[in-house]
Amino acid sequence: MRNALYCMLGLLAIFFSVKQGVPQHRLRVSSLCDLQSQLTRGAHQMVRVEGVYLAGLEGEYLVAAGCSGRSTRIEFALKTRRNWDRLQGMANKPYKGTNIHGDGEPVLAVFEGEFYGPPVPDPKLPEAIRNIYHPGWDSNATTKLVVDAIESVGAVPPDNPCASPKSNPTQWPCFQSEPVSHKEGTTNP
Repeated sequence: MRNALYCMLGLLAIFFSVKQGVPQHRLRVSSLCDLQSQLTRGAHQMVRVEGVYLAGLEGEYLVAAGCSGRSTRIEFALKTRRNWDRLQGMANKPYKGTNIHGDGEPVLAVFEGEFYGPPVPDPKLPEAIRNIYHPGWDSNATTKLVVDAIESVGAVPPDNPCASPKSNPTQWPCFQSEPVSHKEGTTNP
């Protein structure tokens, strides 16, 4: 009887450990601006990062108000589809019920995945050119995030400088070389 009880407890312990999976070593949420500026050519690391997700015809990007004018290319290699439908629904909200695809709504998201610094220039190039050539992952981004999991998705708060004002998107603060005041639409000193 006692052996049966120990056996049952052992099976329950195994069940709960398998159900929960490998203990997650939670990464702290990194600053997108810090990652963009600190990762060197060819460097990459696992991260949790919060930013404003933008989806459009030209690609998918992550931006943040503190690093205006810089974006990170997003590629999805999801290990779980948790929050995927919600992310797509929020980003494509302006086009719901239509066959139109275009620039979607900004979405505040926390992603987990592999963050890549700028790519290394082709080693076949002469050294003098390699030293001054700074390739990007595409024409809009020098960094890239391969997303394994979408941790959270939400609306961009109206007071966030990356919120979409009802104005010309080229005036949005997250896309300027110099920060633009969200309320006045003017360049900050």
